Amino acid sequence: MEKAISAVQDIFTDQINDPANPMRSDLDRDGLFELAANIKQNGLINPITVRPVADRFEVVAGHRRLGACRIAGLIRIPCVVRELTDEQAFAVMTAENLERADVPLLDECRHYKAAIERFGKTLEEIAKAAKRSVSYIQSRLAIADMPDYLQNYLQSGDIKLGAALALTQITDESRRRVWTDMAVRDGVSVAQAEYWLHGWVMNQLPDGSNSSVPPEGYESGVPPVVKFECAVDGKKYDARQFKTVMVWEGNLEMLTAVLMKLRDPSDSESVPPRDYPNKDPLQ
Repeated sequence: MEKAISAVQDIFTDQINDPANPMRSDLDRDGLFELAANIKQNGLINPITVRPVADRFEVVAGHRRLGACRIAGLIRIPCVVRELTDEQAFAVMTAENLERADVPLLDECRHYKAAIERFGKTLEEIAKAAKRSVSYIQSRLAIADMPDYLQNYLQSGDIKLGAALALTQITDESRRRVWTDMAVRDGVSVAQAEYWLHGWVMNQLPDGSNSSVPPEGYESGVPPVVKFECAVDGKKYDARQFKTVMVWEGNLEMLTAVLMKLRDPSDSESVPPRDYPNKDPLQ
């Protein structure tokens, strides 16, 4: 059961350990020096939270502040000391870090995954502790399970989150890697990535066929283009570029004959004479 040893007490900084399982994998060095300068000028306004570990202490909330205090040369700092189990410390760390907007995406995702692996937490329990929706936690856990290259692309901003979530559903690793590298190269939209996923899923059905190359007519960053066949030359074009032409139904046979001539100039008999009667082709 949690019990506070003391409201606030001063503790030597060299007696405080960094967290055994920090939520942040790396502390921004420039940000630490800025915070250290502020602490030198104004002191540590908000005490950090620590818990007793053997004959020392472990920081639970305030890892960045502890690092800045060390840079600032502070020997002793005010701390709130609390008796916390590993699970309780994990919960406090989560709440303290998620109040800030600068927690790296991958650190947040791995933190949620650790909550399940280390403490057997359910999605609902994690969502409640993090004050997030269950679907939000599910998406973060999906990111935590992504291959390293996809996580690195997300971390660097080379691929959109929605596109990565679509591509990660492709279970054929070799093909997923091909499509992911193409998505980064061409900057594809979420809609395009979902289109690729749909195509891959369809290819898993009976009589489907796999392909590691883009679909025909692929255009970077946009959904697939719908194409119609032109009646004049038999080629396919963007459906948005088609025009409506008004033709009286009595001239349909003549129009068909003209189109046949255009497609096969060698067939001289396919073109009707000038006095071709405008009769109803249905009669």
